[in-house]
Amino acid sequence: MSLAAEARAMGIRVPPHSVDAEQAVLGGLMLVPDKIESLADQLAVQDFYRKDHQLIYRAMLELSARGQPCDAVTMADWFDANDLGTMLDGSGGYLIHLANSTPSAANILAYAEIIRGKSVRRQVIDRATKLAEDAYGSDEDSVQLVDRGVVELMELQKTETRSEFTLKQAMAAAYQEAQRARELGDDIPGIPTGLKRLDRVLGGWHDSDLIVVGARPAMGKTALLLNFAIACKVPCGIVSAEQPMVQVGGRIIAAKSKVAAEKMRNGRFRDEDYGKLAYAIEELNDRVCQIYDRSSPSIADVSRMARKWKQQNGMRVLFVDYLQRIRSSRAGKNARRDEHVGEVAQGLKDLARELCIPVVSLAQVSRDVDKRDDKQPGMGDLSDSSSIEKEADQIITLYRPAVHDDSAEEALAILSIEKNRHGPTGIVKAAWLADCMRFENYAEHE
Repeated sequence: MSLAAEARAMGIRVPPHSVDAEQAVLGGLMLVPDKIESLADQLAVQDFYRKDHQLIYRAMLELSARGQPCDAVTMADWFDANDLGTMLDGSGGYLIHLANSTPSAANILAYAEIIRGKSVRRQVIDRATKLAEDAYGSDEDSVQLVDRGVVELMELQKTETRSEFTLKQAMAAAYQEAQRARELGDDIPGIPTGLKRLDRVLGGWHDSDLIVVGARPAMGKTALLLNFAIACKVPCGIVSAEQPMVQVGGRIIAAKSKVAAEKMRNGRFRDEDYGKLAYAIEELNDRVCQIYDRSSPSIADVSRMARKWKQQNGMRVLFVDYLQRIRSSRAGKNARRDEHVGEVAQGLKDLARELCIPVVSLAQVSRDVDKRDDKQPGMGDLSDSSSIEKEADQIITLYRPAVHDDSAEEALAILSIEKNRHGPTGIVKAAWLADCMRFENYAEHE
């Protein structure tokens, strides 16, 4: 009987682990060292339970990085060179046993999943124990304690990834991404925006990106955000810090049905409008979309709700209306306005990375734009812009010339891509249908 079995028989709780799976993986890697490249992306040294197994796997990773074989002889030399020879017997007998006792490496990936699963369970136990201790003895605010616990537990869902690569590996990965994008044909790699020209430049919304859309009031930026939400066709969330839920619902129905938003408020529908409204509601009824209707929520509130939606509904993209309406959680009352905005911008970017989703947030543009002859806003015109410029992966400004120029085309909307970490910048035209608060492809409007 093994020590673990004896401990369980005596009622002692042993942390989850599988020595057999660990031995099978290590022995399999000695037989087929090429598998180390694929396993290194999903299996970390600390995922192994036994200390000697951790060291053996670490030796394999380091030897593989040098282009050296991972046999019993080279690993025994590695242990000696690192003054770890006492961890194994002098002849490296255990290493030879691992290689000889593993008949095949065919199921190595399945065994790796077992190791990873046991490791996650141990980490859950460790973190839950620490949280329980903090709940008993810490003076930390209860809401903050719960938030920290949720973040720590959600982090366990992420597979440990490598952080060191060769140029050859980086180029190979980039080529594979380009090849996958090519195979999509007319499809885009990201979540669609609903505007073909914008998709052509951005490739849609991409995971872990913070996208900021800035505009002055009355330009239609909330309508644009809701149009993005309608077009995405994946589970999404909307944080509405400016408008109540009923107004958000009314705008979405108007944009989808092309029935004038004014009729949604005064109820003066024509007979033909009922069919359009019924069709729009039926089309959107099964859409997974959550709305957080709270005036001026804190960034902690937004993060908490987003994590909940991600867990419960598989949210793929978050829309925020709007950045400067979100309150900071840590900056003191005497902090400058730009410090508050900076914390919110950083919080939204951290949320995008944590949940691996795109976060699309509206932002207010400084009123100084109205005093200029050229009223097309730029990146520097965002209110308290320095932190936003730093954190955002993409910045887009929205401008409708007809707001200031009676001779300009009423339907023309200009989306200026001011910053794009992944590609080009430039101007994208869209068509603005004011009566139903809808944005369309400019070519279709023409």
